Amino acid sequence: MHGEVHTSDSTLNGTSRLKGDNKNCRQWINKITSMRRFSRTVCLGSVLALALSSGDSARKEGLLSDDSKEGRQGAEAPQAKGRIRTHVSEVIVPVTVTDKKGELVLNLEQKDFHVFDKGVEQRIGRFEVDADPLAVALIVETNLRLQAIAPVIRGMGSIFTETVMALSGEATVVSYDSTVEVHQAFTRDHDAVEKAIANLPFWASDRHLYDAMAKGVELLKSQPPPYRRILLVIGESQDYHSHAKLSEVMRDAQLANVIIYAVGPSSSAADLRYGKDEQPGQRPPPTINLPKLPPIAAGLDSSYAAVAIWLLTRGTNEISNHQLEVAAASTGGVHYRALHEESIRKALDRIGGELHAQYVLGYAPNPDAYAGFNEINVTVARSNVTVRTRPGYFVVLE
Repeated sequence: MHGEVHTSDSTLNGTSRLKGDNKNCRQWINKITSMRRFSRTVCLGSVLALALSSGDSARKEGLLSDDSKEGRQGAEAPQAKGRIRTHVSEVIVPVTVTDKKGELVLNLEQKDFHVFDKGVEQRIGRFEVDADPLAVALIVETNLRLQAIAPVIRGMGSIFTETVMALSGEATVVSYDSTVEVHQAFTRDHDAVEKAIANLPFWASDRHLYDAMAKGVELLKSQPPPYRRILLVIGESQDYHSHAKLSEVMRDAQLANVIIYAVGPSSSAADLRYGKDEQPGQRPPPTINLPKLPPIAAGLDSSYAAVAIWLLTRGTNEISNHQLEVAAASTGGVHYRALHEESIRKALDRIGGELHAQYVLGYAPNPDAYAGFNEINVTVARSNVTVRTRPGYFVVLE
Protein backbone atom coordinates (compact mmCIF):
# COMPACT_ATOMS: atom_id res chain seq x y z
CA MET A 1 0.00 0.00 0.00
CA HIS A 2 1.26 3.46 -0.75
CA GLY A 3 1.04 6.41 1.57
CA GLU A 4 -0.01 9.88 0.58
CA VAL A 5 2.67 11.66 -1.45
CA HIS A 6 3.45 15.31 -1.00
CA THR A 7 6.17 17.85 -1.47
CA SER A 8 7.20 20.68 0.77
CA ASP A 9 9.00 23.92 0.13
CA SER A 10 8.47 25.52 3.52
CA THR A 11 11.37 27.68 4.62
CA LEU A 12 12.41 29.80 7.53
CA ASN A 13 14.09 33.07 6.67
CA GLY A 14 15.61 36.13 8.20
CA THR A 15 12.23 37.83 8.50
CA SER A 16 11.34 35.68 11.50
CA ARG A 17 9.79 37.48 14.44
CA LEU A 18 12.62 36.45 16.69
CA LYS A 19 13.47 39.05 19.26
CA GLY A 20 14.57 39.51 22.86
CA ASP A 21 16.96 36.89 24.23
CA ASN A 22 16.41 34.22 21.57
CA LYS A 23 19.89 34.60 20.07
CA ASN A 24 20.64 30.88 20.06
CA CYS A 25 17.52 29.98 18.13
CA ARG A 26 18.13 32.82 15.66
CA GLN A 27 21.65 31.51 15.05
CA TRP A 28 20.35 27.97 14.49
CA ILE A 29 17.68 29.13 12.05
CA ASN A 30 20.17 31.30 10.14
CA LYS A 31 22.49 28.33 9.83
CA ILE A 32 19.63 26.21 8.55
CA THR A 33 18.67 28.85 6.00
CA SER A 34 22.15 28.61 4.51
CA MET A 35 21.85 24.85 4.17
CA ARG A 36 19.13 24.75 1.56
CA ARG A 37 21.33 22.55 -0.58
CA PHE A 38 19.69 19.63 1.13
CA SER A 39 17.00 18.07 -0.99
CA ARG A 40 13.31 18.68 -0.65
CA THR A 41 12.38 15.22 -1.79
CA VAL A 42 9.00 13.65 -2.16
CA CYS A 43 8.00 11.87 1.02
CA LEU A 44 5.19 9.77 2.38
CA GLY A 45 2.77 11.38 4.73
CA SER A 46 2.75 8.64 7.38
CA VAL A 47 5.34 6.72 9.36
CA LEU A 48 3.20 3.61 9.30
CA ALA A 49 1.08 2.86 6.21
CA LEU A 50 -1.22 -0.03 7.01
CA ALA A 51 -1.99 -2.70 4.40
CA LEU A 52 -5.60 -3.83 4.74
CA SER A 53 -7.27 -7.06 3.64
CA SER A 54 -8.69 -7.47 0.11
CA GLY A 55 -11.75 -5.36 -0.59
CA ASP A 56 -11.01 -2.85 2.19
CA SER A 57 -10.07 0.69 1.25
CA ALA A 58 -6.91 2.25 2.58
CA ARG A 59 -7.32 4.11 5.81
CA LYS A 60 -6.58 7.80 5.65
CA GLU A 61 -2.87 8.53 6.34
CA GLY A 62 -2.27 4.85 7.01
CA LEU A 63 -2.90 5.23 10.75
CA LEU A 64 -4.89 3.03 13.12
CA SER A 65 -8.31 4.39 14.04
CA ASP A 66 -8.95 5.10 17.71
CA ASP A 67 -11.42 2.21 17.98
CA SER A 68 -9.10 -0.35 16.40
CA LYS A 69 -8.41 -2.34 19.57
CA GLU A 70 -7.56 -5.46 17.63
CA GLY A 71 -4.72 -3.60 15.87
CA ARG A 72 -3.35 -2.38 19.18
CA GLN A 73 -3.42 -5.85 20.68
CA GLY A 74 -1.64 -7.16 17.61
CA ALA A 75 1.26 -4.85 18.31
CA GLU A 76 2.09 -6.98 21.33
CA ALA A 77 1.26 -10.41 19.96
CA PRO A 78 3.15 -12.79 17.70
CA GLN A 79 1.93 -13.15 14.14
CA ALA A 80 -1.14 -15.35 13.99
CA LYS A 81 -2.42 -17.59 11.25
CA GLY A 82 -5.31 -16.22 9.23
CA ARG A 83 -4.33 -12.61 9.87
CA ILE A 84 -2.88 -10.23 7.35
CA ARG A 85 0.18 -8.46 8.64
CA THR A 86 0.42 -4.77 7.92
CA HIS A 87 3.64 -3.46 6.46
CA VAL A 88 5.58 -0.24 6.72
CA SER A 89 5.97 1.64 3.43
CA GLU A 90 8.45 4.12 4.87
CA VAL A 91 9.95 4.70 8.27
CA ILE A 92 10.56 8.37 9.07
CA VAL A 93 13.44 8.94 11.48
CA PRO A 94 14.00 12.48 12.85
CA VAL A 95 17.58 12.67 14.16
CA THR A 96 19.19 15.23 16.46
CA VAL A 97 23.00 15.34 16.60
CA THR A 98 24.90 17.30 19.26
CA ASP A 99 28.59 17.73 20.03
CA LYS A 100 30.25 17.16 23.40
CA LYS A 101 29.22 20.68 24.49
CA GLY A 102 25.59 19.93 23.71
CA GLU A 103 25.52 22.21 20.67
CA LEU A 104 23.66 21.13 17.55
CA VAL A 105 25.77 19.71 14.71
CA LEU A 106 24.41 21.22 11.49
CA ASN A 107 26.94 20.33 8.76
CA LEU A 108 26.32 16.61 8.28
CA GLU A 109 25.43 15.09 4.90
CA GLN A 110 23.51 11.99 3.93
CA LYS A 111 26.68 9.96 3.49
CA ASP A 112 27.53 10.58 7.16
CA PHE A 113 24.48 8.68 8.43
CA HIS A 114 23.96 4.94 8.87
CA VAL A 115 20.56 3.56 9.83
CA PHE A 116 20.10 0.04 11.19
CA ASP A 117 16.75 -1.72 11.45
CA LYS A 118 16.94 -4.80 13.69
CA GLY A 119 20.70 -4.65 13.22
CA VAL A 120 20.54 -4.58 9.41
CA GLU A 121 21.79 -1.41 7.68
CA GLN A 122 19.18 0.30 5.52
CA ARG A 123 19.39 2.37 2.36
CA ILE A 124 18.45 5.96 3.20
CA GLY A 125 15.88 7.09 0.64
CA ARG A 126 15.04 10.45 2.18
CA PHE A 127 17.35 13.06 3.66
CA GLU A 128 16.14 16.53 4.63
CA VAL A 129 16.66 19.32 7.15
CA ASP A 130 13.67 21.34 8.40
CA ALA A 131 11.74 20.28 5.33
CA ASP A 132 8.19 20.61 6.62
CA PRO A 133 6.28 23.05 8.84
CA LEU A 134 5.40 21.98 12.38
CA ALA A 135 2.01 21.17 13.87
CA VAL A 136 2.47 21.57 17.62
CA ALA A 137 0.01 20.52 20.31
CA LEU A 138 1.00 22.55 23.38
CA ILE A 139 -0.18 20.75 26.53
CA VAL A 140 0.03 22.85 29.72
CA GLU A 141 -0.54 21.74 33.30
CA THR A 142 -2.78 24.21 35.14
CA ASN A 143 -2.84 22.45 38.49
CA LEU A 144 -2.99 24.54 41.67
CA ARG A 145 0.52 23.33 42.57
CA LEU A 146 1.90 25.44 39.73
CA GLN A 147 -0.05 28.56 40.63
CA ALA A 148 3.08 30.23 42.01
CA ILE A 149 4.76 30.10 38.58
CA ALA A 150 1.57 30.76 36.61
CA PRO A 151 2.82 34.24 35.54
CA VAL A 152 5.94 32.64 34.06
CA ILE A 153 3.92 30.09 32.10
CA ARG A 154 1.40 32.67 30.93
CA GLY A 155 4.25 34.88 29.78
CA MET A 156 5.96 32.27 27.62
CA GLY A 157 3.63 32.76 24.64
CA SER A 158 5.96 34.88 22.52
CA ILE A 159 8.89 32.52 23.08
CA PHE A 160 6.74 29.59 22.00
CA THR A 161 5.36 31.24 18.87
CA GLU A 162 8.69 32.69 17.75
CA THR A 163 11.01 29.75 18.38
CA VAL A 164 8.79 26.67 18.16
CA MET A 165 5.97 27.59 15.75
CA ALA A 166 8.15 30.00 13.74
CA LEU A 167 6.68 31.46 10.53
CA SER A 168 5.11 28.38 8.98
CA GLY A 169 3.91 26.34 11.95
CA GLU A 170 0.50 25.76 13.48
CA ALA A 171 -0.36 25.20 17.12
CA THR A 172 -3.21 24.25 19.42
CA VAL A 173 -3.29 25.02 23.16
CA VAL A 174 -4.64 22.45 25.64
CA SER A 175 -4.68 22.65 29.45
CA TYR A 176 -5.06 19.87 31.98
CA ASP A 177 -5.80 19.60 35.70
CA SER A 178 -9.00 17.86 36.84
CA THR A 179 -10.22 18.17 33.25
CA VAL A 180 -8.74 18.56 29.78
CA GLU A 181 -9.72 21.68 27.86
CA VAL A 182 -8.84 22.95 24.37
CA HIS A 183 -8.31 26.72 24.63
CA GLN A 184 -7.23 27.31 21.04
CA ALA A 185 -7.77 25.09 18.02
CA PHE A 186 -4.97 24.68 15.47
CA THR A 187 -4.06 28.03 13.99
CA ARG A 188 -1.11 29.87 12.44
CA ASP A 189 -2.16 33.08 14.21
CA HIS A 190 0.61 33.87 16.70
CA ASP A 191 -1.51 36.44 18.53
CA ALA A 192 -4.34 33.95 19.08
CA VAL A 193 -1.94 31.35 20.48
CA GLU A 194 -0.23 33.87 22.76
CA LYS A 195 -3.61 35.09 24.03
CA ALA A 196 -4.72 31.52 24.83
CA ILE A 197 -1.52 30.91 26.80
CA ALA A 198 -1.81 34.24 28.64
CA ASN A 199 -5.37 33.43 29.78
CA LEU A 200 -4.73 29.92 31.12
CA PRO A 201 -6.47 29.35 34.49
CA PHE A 202 -4.68 27.74 37.45
CA TRP A 203 -7.38 26.74 39.89
CA ALA A 204 -8.18 23.00 39.90
CA SER A 205 -6.61 19.93 41.47
CA ASP A 206 -5.65 16.56 39.94
CA ARG A 207 -3.34 16.05 36.97
CA HIS A 208 -4.92 14.27 34.02
CA LEU A 209 -1.59 14.21 32.20
CA TYR A 210 -2.20 11.05 30.15
CA ASP A 211 -5.69 12.19 29.16
CA ALA A 212 -4.25 15.51 27.96
CA MET A 213 -1.48 13.80 26.03
CA ALA A 214 -4.03 11.45 24.45
CA LYS A 215 -6.09 14.49 23.42
CA GLY A 216 -3.02 16.14 21.94
CA VAL A 217 -2.19 13.05 19.87
CA GLU A 218 -5.80 12.89 18.70
CA LEU A 219 -5.70 16.53 17.56
CA LEU A 220 -2.36 16.01 15.82
CA LYS A 221 -3.73 13.07 13.85
CA SER A 222 -6.04 15.50 12.04
CA GLN A 223 -3.08 17.53 10.76
CA PRO A 224 -2.29 16.37 7.21
CA PRO A 225 1.06 16.27 5.45
CA PRO A 226 3.35 18.12 5.11
CA TYR A 227 3.12 19.01 8.82
CA ARG A 228 5.50 17.31 11.24
CA ARG A 229 3.57 16.45 14.39
CA ILE A 230 4.96 17.62 17.73
CA LEU A 231 3.48 17.16 21.22
CA LEU A 232 5.01 19.65 23.68
CA VAL A 233 4.08 19.21 27.35
CA ILE A 234 4.69 21.93 29.95
CA GLY A 235 4.08 20.27 33.30
CA GLU A 236 5.35 18.11 36.11
CA SER A 237 5.91 14.45 35.40
CA GLN A 238 3.09 12.93 37.41
CA ASP A 239 -0.40 11.79 36.52
CA TYR A 240 -3.43 11.38 38.77
CA HIS A 241 -6.80 9.89 37.81
CA SER A 242 -6.46 9.79 34.01
CA HIS A 243 -8.51 7.27 32.05
CA ALA A 244 -5.83 6.92 29.38
CA LYS A 245 -2.73 4.80 29.98
CA LEU A 246 0.84 5.86 29.32
CA SER A 247 1.52 2.81 27.14
CA GLU A 248 -1.51 3.61 24.95
CA VAL A 249 -0.45 7.24 24.53
CA MET A 250 3.09 6.23 23.61
CA ARG A 251 1.91 3.63 21.11
CA ASP A 252 -0.57 6.02 19.48
CA ALA A 253 2.13 8.67 19.25
CA GLN A 254 4.44 6.18 17.55
CA LEU A 255 1.76 5.15 15.06
CA ALA A 256 0.87 8.76 14.28
CA ASN A 257 4.53 9.85 13.89
CA VAL A 258 4.31 12.25 16.84
CA ILE A 259 7.50 13.40 18.58
CA ILE A 260 7.06 14.23 22.27
CA TYR A 261 8.98 17.00 24.02
CA ALA A 262 8.49 18.13 27.59
CA VAL A 263 9.50 20.95 29.90
CA GLY A 264 9.09 20.12 33.59
CA PRO A 265 8.53 23.25 35.67
CA SER A 266 9.23 22.83 39.37
CA SER A 267 6.77 23.26 42.19
CA SER A 268 8.73 23.05 45.44
CA ALA A 269 10.33 19.63 45.86
CA ALA A 270 12.48 19.85 42.74
CA ASP A 271 13.95 23.15 43.92
CA LEU A 272 15.38 21.34 46.92
CA ARG A 273 16.84 18.49 44.85
CA TYR A 274 18.51 20.56 42.11
CA GLY A 275 20.68 23.66 42.05
CA LYS A 276 19.02 27.00 41.44
CA ASP A 277 21.26 27.87 38.49
CA GLU A 278 21.24 24.46 36.80
CA GLN A 279 20.66 24.70 33.06
CA PRO A 280 18.01 22.61 31.24
CA GLY A 281 19.43 19.30 30.14
CA GLN A 282 22.66 19.89 32.07
CA ARG A 283 22.21 16.98 34.45
CA PRO A 284 21.72 13.51 32.93
CA PRO A 285 18.50 11.73 33.93
CA PRO A 286 18.74 9.20 36.76
CA THR A 287 18.94 5.53 35.86
CA ILE A 288 15.70 3.59 36.04
CA ASN A 289 15.99 -0.11 36.75
CA LEU A 290 13.01 -2.19 35.69
CA PRO A 291 12.90 -5.98 35.37
CA LYS A 292 12.77 -8.02 32.17
CA LEU A 293 13.79 -5.30 29.74
CA PRO A 294 14.12 -6.51 26.14
CA PRO A 295 17.52 -6.41 24.46
CA ILE A 296 18.41 -2.86 23.42
CA ALA A 297 20.45 -1.91 20.36
CA ALA A 298 23.93 -0.58 21.08
CA GLY A 299 23.06 2.97 20.06
CA LEU A 300 20.28 3.26 22.62
CA ASP A 301 22.38 4.12 25.66
CA SER A 302 19.62 6.00 27.50
CA SER A 303 17.90 4.10 30.28
CA TYR A 304 14.70 5.88 29.29
CA ALA A 305 14.82 4.37 25.81
CA ALA A 306 14.98 0.93 27.42
CA VAL A 307 12.02 1.71 29.66
CA ALA A 308 10.10 3.14 26.71
CA ILE A 309 10.53 -0.08 24.73
CA TRP A 310 9.58 -2.09 27.80
CA LEU A 311 6.34 -0.14 28.23
CA LEU A 312 5.50 -0.13 24.54
CA THR A 313 5.97 -3.86 24.06
CA ARG A 314 4.25 -4.95 27.27
CA GLY A 315 1.50 -2.34 27.28
CA THR A 316 1.98 -1.60 30.98
CA ASN A 317 1.62 1.51 33.06
CA GLU A 318 4.08 0.55 35.80
CA ILE A 319 6.19 3.65 36.26
CA SER A 320 6.00 6.73 38.44
CA ASN A 321 7.62 10.18 38.54
CA HIS A 322 9.37 9.73 35.18
CA GLN A 323 6.40 9.63 32.82
CA LEU A 324 7.40 12.51 30.59
CA GLU A 325 11.02 11.37 30.33
CA VAL A 326 9.88 7.94 29.19
CA ALA A 327 7.26 9.29 26.78
CA ALA A 328 9.79 11.62 25.18
CA ALA A 329 12.37 8.85 24.86
CA SER A 330 9.85 6.57 23.17
CA THR A 331 9.52 9.01 20.24
CA GLY A 332 13.00 10.51 20.00
CA GLY A 333 12.14 13.70 21.87
CA VAL A 334 13.63 15.01 25.09
CA HIS A 335 12.54 16.18 28.55
CA TYR A 336 14.06 19.28 30.16
CA ARG A 337 13.92 20.14 33.83
CA ALA A 338 13.10 23.83 34.17
CA LEU A 339 13.45 25.12 37.71
CA HIS A 340 12.92 28.85 37.26
CA GLU A 341 11.73 31.41 34.71
CA GLU A 342 14.97 31.68 32.75
CA SER A 343 15.40 27.92 32.43
CA ILE A 344 11.85 27.54 31.10
CA ARG A 345 12.64 30.11 28.42
CA LYS A 346 15.95 28.45 27.60
CA ALA A 347 14.26 25.05 27.35
CA LEU A 348 11.69 26.38 24.87
CA ASP A 349 14.44 28.14 22.94
CA ARG A 350 16.42 24.90 22.81
CA ILE A 351 13.44 22.82 21.68
CA GLY A 352 12.55 25.32 18.97
CA GLY A 353 16.10 25.40 17.67
CA GLU A 354 16.32 21.62 17.64
CA LEU A 355 13.02 21.12 15.83
CA HIS A 356 14.17 23.43 13.04
CA ALA A 357 17.57 21.77 12.79
CA GLN A 358 16.66 18.08 12.81
CA TYR A 359 17.85 15.73 10.13
CA VAL A 360 14.89 13.78 8.77
CA LEU A 361 15.81 10.38 7.36
CA GLY A 362 13.51 7.93 5.62
CA TYR A 363 13.89 4.35 4.46
CA ALA A 364 11.76 1.46 3.24
CA PRO A 365 12.25 -1.49 5.61
CA ASN A 366 12.07 -5.16 4.81
CA PRO A 367 8.43 -5.97 3.92
CA ASP A 368 8.73 -8.95 6.27
CA ALA A 369 9.53 -6.72 9.25
CA TYR A 370 8.74 -8.32 12.57
CA ALA A 371 5.28 -7.83 14.01
CA GLY A 372 5.62 -5.78 17.16
CA PHE A 373 8.42 -3.40 18.05
CA ASN A 374 11.32 -3.02 15.60
CA GLU A 375 14.41 -1.30 17.01
CA ILE A 376 16.21 1.48 15.13
CA ASN A 377 19.84 2.47 15.61
CA VAL A 378 21.37 5.51 13.89
CA THR A 379 25.10 6.28 13.80
CA VAL A 380 27.04 9.10 12.18
CA ALA A 381 30.58 9.19 10.80
CA ARG A 382 31.67 11.89 13.23
CA SER A 383 33.54 11.47 16.51
CA ASN A 384 32.53 12.96 19.86
CA VAL A 385 28.87 13.47 18.96
CA THR A 386 25.62 12.25 20.48
CA VAL A 387 22.82 10.97 18.27
CA ARG A 388 19.21 10.99 19.48
CA THR A 389 16.33 9.49 17.55
CA ARG A 390 13.25 7.34 18.07
CA PRO A 391 14.12 3.89 19.48
CA GLY A 392 11.97 2.07 16.94
CA TYR A 393 8.55 1.63 15.33
CA PHE A 394 5.63 -0.77 15.42
CA VAL A 395 4.36 -3.28 12.90
CA VAL A 396 0.88 -4.50 13.83
CA LEU A 397 -1.46 -7.28 12.75
CA GLU A 398 -4.81 -6.75 11.11
